[in-house]
Amino acid sequence: MSGNFNQRGDISIIDKYKKTKVALSHGVDLVIELPFIYTVQNAYVFGKEAVHLLNMIGIDHLVFGSESGNLEELKKYADLEVDVTRLKQLMHDGNSYPKSYGLLSSYLYPNDMLAVTYLKALKGTSITPLCIQRTNDYHSQDLEVISSATAIRKAVFENKDVSNATPVIFKEPLFNKDLYPYIRKLLFTLSSEELSNIFLMSEGIENLMKANAVKYSDYDDFMNACISRRYTRSRIQRILIHLAAHITKKEVEGLPQTDHIRVLGFNEKGRKLLSEIKEDVNIVTLFKNIPEPFKQIEYKSDLLYASMLKDPDAYIKRQLQGPVIFKDGKQII
Repeated sequence: MSGNFNQRGDISIIDKYKKTKVALSHGVDLVIELPFIYTVQNAYVFGKEAVHLLNMIGIDHLVFGSESGNLEELKKYADLEVDVTRLKQLMHDGNSYPKSYGLLSSYLYPNDMLAVTYLKALKGTSITPLCIQRTNDYHSQDLEVISSATAIRKAVFENKDVSNATPVIFKEPLFNKDLYPYIRKLLFTLSSEELSNIFLMSEGIENLMKANAVKYSDYDDFMNACISRRYTRSRIQRILIHLAAHITKKEVEGLPQTDHIRVLGFNEKGRKLLSEIKEDVNIVTLFKNIPEPFKQIEYKSDLLYASMLKDPDAYIKRQLQGPVIFKDGKQII
């Protein structure tokens, strides 16, 4: 599971421990966290690193959703040897990465990109992929029995009742808008050179962001001014999250291959599953045991999230404790 931020660069509407509690109380046995640095990334990195962690713990099946639902067709795209030069040219012409990839492979739904990434990452493993077709509009903003994350997030922001769409109770929801005053301050005070050192900041986009920060005090206006065929909303948001957490290119370039599993929660069956993981896998249940330099990146991202809460100290204290534990269907930690 992604933690306090997601792959699109959105702030999680509730913190990762609350998400873990909901998951464990609705049938999940074990929750592990995809590190922040691999969560707030493009689909390729997100999918590759997620599969890497799951392969480490020895899963035998990976279940994921796709828009087409056609696993055999998706496998064909996963087998394509992408012409990177052509891909860059398509993007240079103003097409987004998902659209460029789709043009390159002649036909591909944008939301199948992650499915293709999973399938690419599964090569060389013994994991069997299982594909579930989406039956609702992924970007629909209408609340239904099975609603999109976009619809739920929008409804919560508008203080609407979402109890028919999700079991989650949103007491202190967070949104990207809440972070904009801080981001704007950074764009005001940091030089273009300093901004260029931030992870994912490239192609001079820092200059566009600085100019738009001066022009727009409203987050949506700022985003709309930055978004283009070349710079998608998700890409912009991911850059801004790394800026707010002050994650630098140098930090990320020095990261080793992930060799640890961060456990966020488990029940009795999940505890048994943990005991069956190979001995050479580093299972981390306490924050202090996260290997460096991953720990420093996680620490900064968690402090960023905590800073937006009404009681940041309570969250920081929770972060230093162990995972969420369920026994006999009830939470004991």
